[in-house]
Amino acid sequence: MPVIKKTRRRPWIPERKPFERYRHHNTQFYQSSPWRKLRKMKLDQDPMCEICQQQGKLTPAQMVDHIVPINKGGAPLDLDNLQSLCNACHATKSAKDK
Repeated sequence: MPVIKKTRRRPWIPERKPFERYRHHNTQFYQSSPWRKLRKMKLDQDPMCEICQQQGKLTPAQMVDHIVPINKGGAPLDLDNLQSLCNACHATKSAKDK
């Protein structure tokens, strides 16, 4: 005989809005072949972090970031909308974007 799971309402836990549950809504795009090829091309073209270079530091880039985020109307596969960043600079920029 099947058991029906009872859901409990826990008032001390704030309810999340539907869009807050899925943080990685662009996962399918970032796993696509065109993005991976463009990302590799950008890292081969600019292997150092562009923000660190402006500050006079040489740090290898691990990320390719959209200057104007896709969710805010940025072109997803435009080389002019991309920049090579290290993990620290990418985290700082992403936090400012939110």
